Amino acid sequence: MFNKAQINNALWEKIMISIRFLVAVMLSTTLFSVTTVSAAQLYRFNDENGIPTLSKTLPPEVAQQGYDILDEKSMRVIERVPPAPTEAEIAEREIQKKLDLEAREQAELQAKMEAEKRRKQAIYDHNLLSVYQSEEDLLNERNKDLQYREKRIEILKSKRKGLQQRLQQVQQQAADNELSGVGLSANLKSRLKAAQQELDNNQSSMEQLQTEIETLNMQYDLDLQRLRELLGTDTTD
Repeated sequence: MFNKAQINNALWEKIMISIRFLVAVMLSTTLFSVTTVSAAQLYRFNDENGIPTLSKTLPPEVAQQGYDILDEKSMRVIERVPPAPTEAEIAEREIQKKLDLEAREQAELQAKMEAEKRRKQAIYDHNLLSVYQSEEDLLNERNKDLQYREKRIEILKSKRKGLQQRLQQVQQQAADNELSGVGLSANLKSRLKAAQQELDNNQSSMEQLQTEIETLNMQYDLDLQRLRELLGTDTTD
């Protein structure tokens, strides 16, 4: 008679044998499936004569030409491997990469420039509204700026005649000395140079003021136009 421990041992051995058998069957099935899948592939490529060819192996010399991988049973294309790029194609791709990079950099630069332009415009608008509450404020300020410079020009013009006369007097004295054989003294040369310099400075100052007037007129025109847009009083349309 078998005791209880012997029966349990025998049962456990049968269970382990069954498990080992199942594992062996599963491994065999898996290996068979992998082998079947591998063996079920065909390669389609053009041979050296350009004729489409089917083969279970892929010759190394045609691997760079491009090929198709087909299912052997259904002849369905599983994967299409494109030809390896030529040197010319590689060079063309590199050129295109550089062009794309330059285009991106140009676009980024343009975006930064536009952002900076918007920033400056916002500051300009803020300052404009801070200084001028109305068109009248701006026009009054413009008139004061222009009148100040126009008065300075008038003052310079009134002085110009006296400067010209002084220069003529010194020039006449220098000419008289030359004719009498006395020559030009250092003092007379200095006076002659100073008189000419004063007249030149007078002319330069008037030209600078006139330039300022023209610049101010243009700037005030732009400020007035923008102020009208900001205040909603622009009637140009």
